[in-house]
Amino acid sequence: MKLDSLVRSLGRESTLAVQSSEELVAAVRRQAEKAEDREAYRYAKALSPVPIGPGVRTSPAQVLHELGVATTFLTASPLAQVARHWAHVRYCATLTARSGCLALSPHAGNVVYHHKVAQSEQLGIGLALMVAKTVLRRQHPHWDFHAVDAEVALKAGFLDGVGDVDTASKTKKRPDYILLGHHSSGRRSGVKIVILECKGTHKSATFAYEQLARAVVQVDALRVAGRRQPSLMVASHLSESRITSYVLDPPGDGELWSGADDDLDELLHAAPDDQDWRARTAVPDDALAGEVPTDGAPPPAGTRVPPAGEPPPGAPEVFDIPAGQRGWFTQILTRAVAATTLLFAGDNATARGYATPRQRGEPAAPAQDALFEPDLPWTSSTAQTLPLRGGLRAEGTRYLAPLPGGQTLEVFRGVESGLYRHLAEGRIGAYLRAAPRVFDRWSALRRQGEVFSLGRDGTILVVRAADRRR
Repeated sequence: MKLDSLVRSLGRESTLAVQSSEELVAAVRRQAEKAEDREAYRYAKALSPVPIGPGVRTSPAQVLHELGVATTFLTASPLAQVARHWAHVRYCATLTARSGCLALSPHAGNVVYHHKVAQSEQLGIGLALMVAKTVLRRQHPHWDFHAVDAEVALKAGFLDGVGDVDTASKTKKRPDYILLGHHSSGRRSGVKIVILECKGTHKSATFAYEQLARAVVQVDALRVAGRRQPSLMVASHLSESRITSYVLDPPGDGELWSGADDDLDELLHAAPDDQDWRARTAVPDDALAGEVPTDGAPPPAGTRVPPAGEPPPGAPEVFDIPAGQRGWFTQILTRAVAATTLLFAGDNATARGYATPRQRGEPAAPAQDALFEPDLPWTSSTAQTLPLRGGLRAEGTRYLAPLPGGQTLEVFRGVESGLYRHLAEGRIGAYLRAAPRVFDRWSALRRQGEVFSLGRDGTILVVRAADRRR
């Protein structure tokens, strides 16, 4: 495929097929009933279909844009910027339009098994975010949702199990993302969260049902004041004929925070401290009796290693944010959004100030006589200004990939300049209120010969083809 043709295909809209129905709920329940150990499923939430219609209009560039923002991790690695660009470049040739539907390209299928697993996991994130945000815009008009990596958020509050790679750990079954919702009427703001679990597979629709059965346990692992939070689960079946995303809604309730815009600004101006909470084991009152039947007493813990991806034996563990810490959790989530946006634009130095010491991987209490300077990657910024058409300006970072034949693939990722200034100067509330207006003003911007994707969070992805010989 020629580079200019590839770039055009990235911007071509098609339909991502979506299914959600009572039949899907029944299919997922049947998969849960087949599990060897069903104790964990007794604690899972009930399931509901989502009124979303047969499809979501999107493009490969928009999927890769969502993936790139969501996987912009807090890390001081000196190669972090290259890795963040890789989220876009690696999968540029994997998605295409076929008969009007979003599908895998022939290039995507020509990889060995373990690469397919990574590919389905990564693309599953981008696809799930496209579906989830479409669902939430319909359920909650005038609200905008931002993806926060659940591990990054929980690391600031919980010590036990967070970051543990032990596959037998019950706390490993936490959700993928927390979608932070914000709405402002002009005087008052509301903040809510929706838990999101993202799945993807090359195998079959049946395997996607299995993934959703496991996801029911994962989305219930985070609670606020003991209350189950609203959540969405999306499993995408990837094929060269078309991609189908299966979505279900395990309901929950509660708003995280509400108050005057000025009060939110004051809350978000303060820097939260790391907390030292621990996950708790779910108790019988947490179980929904009869949701998934069991054959009696659960097997003793540690009697077997569960199959890959299946919840460990016994009751799951829960990360429960104390009732009096809603404001703290609002601070953690909104500051994670700010840090992610700045990191996406290449500004590590400013993003560092929005993360807690534990999120940055720093010691909790360094020795007083040790004068450690921040790691060099945390003090750097590759952000530069990119003027775009119509007067739009973005602050971000550029990646050039030389290709055979004298061509170059150029990828720019960043954030609209006004929004960047809000975050650089510590005005998170102003950023949250202004981002929807930026999207409304510039979302129709297009330019021949490039792909342009603008998110509702103000982040921008531009992909261009260039000829080095000119």
